[in-house]
Amino acid sequence: MINKKHIAELYKKHKINPNNPNKIDLEKFGSKCTKQHTISINNDNLIINSVEPDSPFHEIPIKNIAGIEKFENHIAIVLRNSILFLSKNTNDIHVHINVEKPSLWERIKYLING
Repeated sequence: MINKKHIAELYKKHKINPNNPNKIDLEKFGSKCTKQHTISINNDNLIINSVEPDSPFHEIPIKNIAGIEKFENHIAIVLRNSILFLSKNTNDIHVHINVEKPSLWERIKYLING
């Protein structure tokens, strides 16, 4: 079961996006999860077809993915201020949105790096 401690560790571990999106291991999804969610990659975007097309999480630029982690029953897609938890067993998706404000230093780094 994923708890607040796991979520905090995910944000801490994946603070900075890799310089090269190819460093993200998209194979971590595994065949079991992709059967439930029909995930595809198109034009440098990760498309999750089990999410409604009008959702901001339906199509995610790969460059915005900070990391991907496997859990026993979920795959976590870590973004800068949110985490998508895709169930391996059903087509359920849970989203955690980080409401903590970034520090002044983090905002300056974000402005510089884009």
